[in-house]
Amino acid sequence: MLERLRRLLPPPAEALEPGRPDGWPAVEAALGTGLPSDFKAFTELYGSGKVDDFLYLFNPFTQGPDGNLLVERDRVLAGYRQTRARFPDRLAWPPFPEEGGVLPLGRTDNGDELYWVTQGQPDDWPVALLEARAALQELHPMPVTAFLAALAANQLTSRVLPGALLRRPSHQFTPFPDP
Repeated sequence: MLERLRRLLPPPAEALEPGRPDGWPAVEAALGTGLPSDFKAFTELYGSGKVDDFLYLFNPFTQGPDGNLLVERDRVLAGYRQTRARFPDRLAWPPFPEEGGVLPLGRTDNGDELYWVTQGQPDDWPVALLEARAALQELHPMPVTAFLAALAANQLTSRVLPGALLRRPSHQFTPFPDP
């Protein structure tokens, strides 16, 4: 799937804060779980940045706290737990590290959140997309690179993401400005 994504959404010539193969064991130990291999490969190739200046994935190799997977996990899950406690019927999945819990993956500029649903092995984790304020939720039974490839090919169906994003004539990954 990463090769398809590379064709549809070319990586930057020089990735900002790319993942390092020797850095993943420490990241996974800090998280308390393995991570999907496609996400690791994506992070190593693309680094930190945005898809269509709108959607970004958290990167555990980001130097600052904003967008760092390890920091965002705690921030996002604190809000998720609070919302779930107030509106238990609104959020279907428990928070990570509970079995099948959601683990924060990314965010959009609209405040929508992307999660992995941690059921089964990491390479089998689907992507959940929650609208800001958790009114709409979608489960996309595919790895994150397949999710991004479907977006880049205009084949992703979503009620959460804006129609203009889903129908763009072309899509682009842009590294964040240097920190």
